[in-house]
Amino acid sequence: MRLALTGMGMLSTLGDDVVSSCAALRCGIARPAPLRFDVYSEDEEEGVVRVVGHPLQGLTNGFEGLGLYTLMAAHALSDLVRYAGLGRRDRAFWASTAVFPCLSRPRMEDLGIPFEELLRKRLVPAVLAELELPGVSGQGRSFMSGHASVLEAIHASGQVLFDGGVKRVILLAVDSLVGGDDVMWLAQRGMLKTPERPVGLMPGQAAVALLLEGEVEARRRGARMEAFIDAVHVGVEPDSRERRKSGSGLGLAGVLTRTLASRRVVPEAYGDLNGEDSRAREWGSALVRLSGTHDLPVAPRCPAISLGDTGSASGAIAIAAAARSFVRGYAKGAEVLVWSSSDSGEVASALVVQGDRPERVARRSD
Repeated sequence: MRLALTGMGMLSTLGDDVVSSCAALRCGIARPAPLRFDVYSEDEEEGVVRVVGHPLQGLTNGFEGLGLYTLMAAHALSDLVRYAGLGRRDRAFWASTAVFPCLSRPRMEDLGIPFEELLRKRLVPAVLAELELPGVSGQGRSFMSGHASVLEAIHASGQVLFDGGVKRVILLAVDSLVGGDDVMWLAQRGMLKTPERPVGLMPGQAAVALLLEGEVEARRRGARMEAFIDAVHVGVEPDSRERRKSGSGLGLAGVLTRTLASRRVVPEAYGDLNGEDSRAREWGSALVRLSGTHDLPVAPRCPAISLGDTGSASGAIAIAAAARSFVRGYAKGAEVLVWSSSDSGEVASALVVQGDRPERVARRSD
């Protein structure tokens, strides 16, 4: 089933809605700021320097844990409601809608399963209560594999919608890597970009909401269809970064091959690169494996350049940015490749395809 993307919402360091965030991404704007975490630096008199990341400013100050995730996800979902023109009191609409949280597992071992279960059980009800929205269709599935969570959830959504249990699915992708415990975890594993280690990631935080429907249902209710998501495939990289491996690119090449099928050339791609050399090697290895059959952009667009590593929200950001490129008319073609790679080995890819009426939608939304 080809899925129609009929709504988007976003909260990022570049804007408090999907339109301004994606416009700033296109311009290459970035708003890095020091985090409350010091690392060693021999170039500084004090011997330490602040880690630089991409934290949200103002809105999330003083929030952490479930409260932080609820606030961020509620903001993204509220933006989706506005963007898609949804009725907040339409009980029939929401009762036939499932909500799938797309998250990362807790990075600190002492948080572990309790916090993961808290997010699974309470995040969606808390977000709906915060926005005073009607109840949705049952307890939706949770996807906890980090970077690849969104594409995995889209893959599962196709089957759920095909089975007919619900008419639409909302993906709520939210993550934060800027908290003290998260930054410490990243530092202990040598993953941070610092003055002493220029190859590494900059922690970020963001939330994205995506509304997906089957094409037939979307047309029936006259929904705006700025893009479709097609050829979604998921797989596993046997040499995952979680195992301290550099990544052979075998798993990524496998899902890309299935997504691209007989397409020789794809003019544009959004890649899950964040400054870590292991991710660059994984992508480079996948390119070599596909070089005989496919011509892909060597340097894909990387939202992490402007937003830092946004974890489980990264895939949704790429999809939203690709869809907005169709709306605004700067996409290089009618299809954009999106791929994601989790540290735990999950890999996934999909094609974001231009929707039916981009010019009309652009006039209505901007």
